[in-house]
Amino acid sequence: MAQPTTSTPLAQEQSKHLQKSLGRFDILLLVVAAVISIEVLGQVSGFGGETFTWTLILAVTFMVPYGLIFAETGGAFTEEGGVYVWTKMAFGRVVAAITSLFTWVTQPVWVGGAMAFVAVETWSEYVGHVEAGSVGDYIFKLLFIWITVSSAIVSLKHGKWLPSLGAILKVVFLTFFILVTLAYGVQHGFNGLDLGFFAPTLAGFLGVTPLLLFSFLGFESGNSAAGEMKNPAKDVPISVARSSMIAAASYLLPILAILLVVPLDQITGIGGLFGAISTVYTVFGPAADAMLAVSAVV
Repeated sequence: MAQPTTSTPLAQEQSKHLQKSLGRFDILLLVVAAVISIEVLGQVSGFGGETFTWTLILAVTFMVPYGLIFAETGGAFTEEGGVYVWTKMAFGRVVAAITSLFTWVTQPVWVGGAMAFVAVETWSEYVGHVEAGSVGDYIFKLLFIWITVSSAIVSLKHGKWLPSLGAILKVVFLTFFILVTLAYGVQHGFNGLDLGFFAPTLAGFLGVTPLLLFSFLGFESGNSAAGEMKNPAKDVPISVARSSMIAAASYLLPILAILLVVPLDQITGIGGLFGAISTVYTVFGPAADAMLAVSAVV
């Protein structure tokens, strides 16, 4: 059954210029890049063992159903535009415009605020010092923002490589970190964790849930570029299913690894993640500082 045409004549004309260059693996990487937020791992781990418990609960009760919804929707309605098009088909242009606003309004704040500051702080701490408020600080942040913006507005035939590379590096980094943590634990032992340590509390729920829910968002983002996918009806559902499993593991396993090696009172924001990294990388001996610098750049 053919899908109803909801786009204007101008939109249909412009869509002819879209190049269908996204295969199944490309879609998988785009979704992984959107859903996995490494920077939040240290922050949520500061709530202790219940972070792992709430992450597991939310992965089962929120991430999986959420991913299934957009796997079905993305495979059934494959027009360029994703959430905007789906909402317009159901409720009209006004509601679709408001939905798009709420969907994307956090991105400028996230990229220009949190991520830009995390990037410059990480670079300054582990690669080369950048004085806060200096000309170099502003140049670094502006370059970070505009590289991100440029990768989002160019054709995905070329622009897909930046988020795809980011997704690959995220997964490689987290996998390497987990393996090194296991090696460190074998040599030095792990923190003593009992079942009571993982007991969930209301305070932990209120502190962890907003961060995790925001981090889990992104499964619907791929269909914004459905017009550039080779076969969205078949590739989107499979890619979303696979990316949801990768995302769940990429949150649960590193959080557990951080809890195993870093004392709770030392887990604070981005410092919690790099505190864990600097601790476990001592297994490399004199090369530990170099390994830490490479991980910071990644």
